[in-house]
Amino acid sequence: MDKATVALGIVGLLLSAVTLFAIYYGPIAALKIQRKLDEERETRSRKIYVFKTLMSNRATRLSPNYVQALNLIDVEFTGTSDKERAVREAWKELLDLFQNYKTTPNAPEKADELNSMLLAAMGRSLGYDFDKVYLKKGAYYPEFSVNVEFEQHALRKQVLELLDGSGRRKIPIAMFEQKFPDLKDQPKNTGRNDAAGGND
Repeated sequence: MDKATVALGIVGLLLSAVTLFAIYYGPIAALKIQRKLDEERETRSRKIYVFKTLMSNRATRLSPNYVQALNLIDVEFTGTSDKERAVREAWKELLDLFQNYKTTPNAPEKADELNSMLLAAMGRSLGYDFDKVYLKKGAYYPEFSVNVEFEQHALRKQVLELLDGSGRRKIPIAMFEQKFPDLKDQPKNTGRNDAAGGND
């Protein structure tokens, strides 16, 4: 045998081994890569959902959707990058303000500032570029909706005051006592049906 034939045999054997390896491990590797890509896409999608919820409700920060999205930050922004750490740090500062809201001077202004810092950090981590001024003043919330919200709050407060008696208006409550005569012993029914016309 000459060297060329031996070399061709070795190359053929190597190609067959590589082909068998690719046939067996190729689909497995492709599935792993696809699963990894799907997980990354889903993780990003959940982060964008939190960000969009906060952005769309930033004018109504007492709405349940806004509060739920805030509480998802620690769950969704768990990465080790500096941008995600900045998101968690901004959320910690805002949460600290919320927990000490009544004792913090100028709390509403600080909440606006910290909220815009949170949204800016979150936007940067997701590839958006918003400045803090836009995030503070760029939300649309119709005056009608503001009025309805204030009216609902005032109505709820007045109803609670009315019910617990602490308000200016009182609900007149009258106590009625009904006395019924005591039941007297009734004659026992003997089991006969006199109405049926039976004579004894």
